[in-house]
Amino acid sequence: MHLEWAKLIESLNWTFVFNLVNFALLLVVLRFLLFKPALAYLDRRRELIASRMATARRDQEEAARLAREAQVALQAARDQSRRTLEEAAARREDVLAAAKGEAEREARRIVEEARRQIEQDRAQMEDELRRSYAEIVVLGAGRVLEREVKVEDHRRLLDKLLAEIDDQALGVGR
Repeated sequence: MHLEWAKLIESLNWTFVFNLVNFALLLVVLRFLLFKPALAYLDRRRELIASRMATARRDQEEAARLAREAQVALQAARDQSRRTLEEAAARREDVLAAAKGEAEREARRIVEEARRQIEQDRAQMEDELRRSYAEIVVLGAGRVLEREVKVEDHRRLLDKLLAEIDDQALGVGR
């Protein structure tokens, strides 16, 4: 076997062997100087991309949650404005009803006051009418008697006539 190796070694092309050794050394050097840093860079890059993807996913979920919260808040604001409008309408109706009731009470009070004033004016007019009627009767009686009645007699006679005159004699019905 030794012979075979010797033949093999003689027939070997030493340039080829050196090229193989050089290539192996080149691979070892490239592995330490280029491949390991390149693989480390690619690993860091992969981790960075993965972390950015995770952050983007979290941000997207947060944005969706905020959008839902905003939608809920918007709906709550719409509901609150609707309730406020309904309450305002109810208060308006209450105020209108209260104002109408107050106006009706004031109108009744004014009408009642006017009735009292009319009754007072009527009583006063009736008293004046009785006095005038009594004076006419006294004057008429004085002419009939053709004498002048004294002031005391005149007053006494007027008081007596006033007491006797009633509403039917005047033609005024209450």
